[in-house]
Parts: sequence; structure tokens; C-alpha cells
Amino acid sequence: MQAPTHILAGVAIQKALTGVKPRALALGLTATLAFLSHGILDKLAKATYHPPAPDFRSSFWIGYHLAVLLATIVLLYFWWRQFRWGIALAVLPDLDWVFIHGQEIFHFQIPFYRQPHLHHLLQFILQWPPVTYLDRLPNNRHHPWSCLWELLLMAVLLVAGRFLTGRAVRRRSS
Repeated sequence: MQAPTHILAGVAIQKALTGVKPRALALGLTATLAFLSHGILDKLAKATYHPPAPDFRSSFWIGYHLAVLLATIVLLYFWWRQFRWGIALAVLPDLDWVFIHGQEIFHFQIPFYRQPHLHHLLQFILQWPPVTYLDRLPNNRHHPWSCLWELLLMAVLLVAGRFLTGRAVRRRSS
């Protein structure tokens, strides 16, 4: 999945756990669930527009990724301060790609970081039947129309986040 989807998942998870006491338990659950959400969302990415290699000749690819970049910046601007733990842990595994692609771009090598360790860890952890069924999703990574699946998921996460915010506000006022 793209960064905005991971960000929204982290926000929704942290919002859902806002009322959990003590705070250390809430943060621990947020960290664990946000980290695991990355692996689950990445399994869903197979059904969405997510070509493995950049295609700078495709105007759709360029426009889509510019929109993803803009959405990432906007979401971080509005929610980083309040939900940084959920966001940071939901996006953390993508540091794998920063290290791996950074080595290629800047022509240096980190001998122990040639493969996506955090993603491999998530794949290892998420080997239980409800999650492994997601491996059966159709491969639509190269079809531009399949970006609609990710947009739909983002809309669901936004609605869930609104619902959770509304519930938290009502609870505080009671």
C-alpha cells in the first residue's frame, strides 16, 4: 500500500486505543497493531495499483504518485502531532525501501541491509490463516483502475477515524 493508507491505518488504530489505560499499555498496543497493520495492508496491495518498478514514461504513474506524495504531506501536516506513534509504527517497515533504494541511488552498500528485513519479519509473523487468505487476492498491481481499491480503503479508514473521533468527543463530554 501507499504511505497515505498506512498513515490512515496508524491514525485509526491510535484513535481506537485512546481510552485505554494506562497510557503505556495504549502506546504498546498502538505500536504493535500499527506495525502489524503494515503487513496486512501490504498483502492487500497485490490487488491495488502498485507496480514494483517506477514507470516515468507513464503519465498515470507520475500523476498517481504525485497525488500520493501530496496526500502524504497533507495527512502528516494535520495528524503527525497528535498521532505520531500510530503513524510512525504503521509506516516504519517502509524504511526497508529507504535503505535498499538509497544504496542504489547513492552508490554505497550496507552489507547487512540488501533485503527488506522488516517486511520479512512481518511476513514471518503474519503466517496464520485469516491473514494468509489475502495471498489469494488477484494480482492487479499493473492495472491503473485498481487504484480505486486503495482509494476505497482510504475512504473507509477516514470514515472509521471520524467515527472514532466522534465517539471520543462524546465520551469526554459525559
